Amino acid sequence: MSKNNTLIWTIGSGGLIGSAINEQSQHPFESTKINWHDNAQALTDLTNNLAEFNAQTTRYESWAIIWAAGAVTTTADQQKADEELELFTTFLTHLSKNTSHQDGIFILVSSAGGIYAGSNNPPFTEDTEPQPIGVYGYLKLAQEVAVQAQLRLTNIKVLITRVSNAYGPGQDLTKLQGLISRLALSTLTRDPINLFVPLSTVRDFIFTSDLASKVHKLQKHHIVNPDQDPAIRIVASESGTSIGQVLRTCQEVFHRKIPAAMGSHPSSAAQATNLRFESRYSEESKLRTLTPLPVGIKTVFDDVARRLAQDAC
Repeated sequence: MSKNNTLIWTIGSGGLIGSAINEQSQHPFESTKINWHDNAQALTDLTNNLAEFNAQTTRYESWAIIWAAGAVTTTADQQKADEELELFTTFLTHLSKNTSHQDGIFILVSSAGGIYAGSNNPPFTEDTEPQPIGVYGYLKLAQEVAVQAQLRLTNIKVLITRVSNAYGPGQDLTKLQGLISRLALSTLTRDPINLFVPLSTVRDFIFTSDLASKVHKLQKHHIVNPDQDPAIRIVASESGTSIGQVLRTCQEVFHRKIPAAMGSHPSSAAQATNLRFESRYSEESKLRTLTPLPVGIKTVFDDVARRLAQDAC
């Protein structure tokens, strides 16, 4: 068997990023449903799934667990962040004591925006000193530290992927996040959308299928060629786009004026003005082409329109 014969468990496969990663997995582990609304039950569900996952790894050359779960957003409070971190660290403790002896890797999907929100001199690279400035960013950094601390003495390889602003079909429209999905929703419903940051604010938008492809390329690379433990990689389009540009592109793609207005929100204080990224290891996850922003925006618009039509039935 080749090293690409890898059993992959994507934790958080129902989310925006996790679903894209799971969809591209050649050998996905089909876990049972995890009750994320109850931490105690979620831990039970995770440990039960881990036991079954370990049993199935014997049929594969290697394995990967990709943690892409998380309910905390930039608007969450400290209590929610503490609860999410506790569940994460408790699972890591269990994983460190109950793991297959085959080649395996644990991949944490972290947030480049949260980690570097207070950093200086963009574009930010893997060498940039992390400077989170909000609850969300500090949670992501704490998760990174926990992975390094708890899996350091095991035989599990560790890869931390710091991803930029992901967008794509399937965004949870009940959460106050996902600018492009929110713009599509506002356009279709004609409900005004408040923008909480200046139009000059720069972000790195990466389509979820591109993000997933990059994560899988990194997974395959680091199973075979483990870097320093842990390896940290930025996963981004490596192209900065202002919020104003996104707004104009959306209006061109939607062929409609978006009912947008400038507003305010407490979370704005933790929003950086310029989040551009540049990986020092781009060759490890380089794709032939990235999804052009207008194409990705059209895909999101069509997805939101379809879901609204289904809800109306």
